Amino acid sequence: MEKVYIPLLFLFLFISGCFVSKEYPVEYDYNFLGDFDDYKSFDFFMFETYLPEAPKKLVKSTIKSHLELLGYKYDPENPSFYVSYFYINDSLKYKGYDQPRMESFVKYRSDTQKEKEKYLEKKLNIDKGTLVINFTETDDYSMIWQGYTTDLYSENIFDDPRKIRVAVLSILNNYSYVPQRKNN
Repeated sequence: MEKVYIPLLFLFLFISGCFVSKEYPVEYDYNFLGDFDDYKSFDFFMFETYLPEAPKKLVKSTIKSHLELLGYKYDPENPSFYVSYFYINDSLKYKGYDQPRMESFVKYRSDTQKEKEKYLEKKLNIDKGTLVINFTETDDYSMIWQGYTTDLYSENIFDDPRKIRVAVLSILNNYSYVPQRKNN
């Protein structure tokens, strides 16, 4: 009898997990020449965003926790990149790029191959309710990586902390570089 319950338990957990962990569709762009091995620490670079205070704090803490989990150090005194985020409340046309998947490009292409790569522009129609997270290099203020989700217009995610976290993590799950750790 116990043999029957175990598969049923796994089936129940799988099905319930599908409802809980809905990810939003995400687009992202990254700098082909970004030296991702040099990025070890981060800080937040904030400008005015049209988010209420409680969701703004939750977005920031979710980003901070995720980056620290990846191995980046939160260091306001000496960051190697800045993180910013904002919410676009209106529709707009946006220029993105059709790029190779980040994890294979960054890890397996030589510097020479990266220098020859071309940015293939694609136009995107951004609907109301877009959350954008941007990583910017501190040395020259160039964009390292930017992710955004545009499926937020159908529901107000800011009324539910779980939906905020899912939206932020949906974006950050597409940043696939883990910094190299030095052996002590």
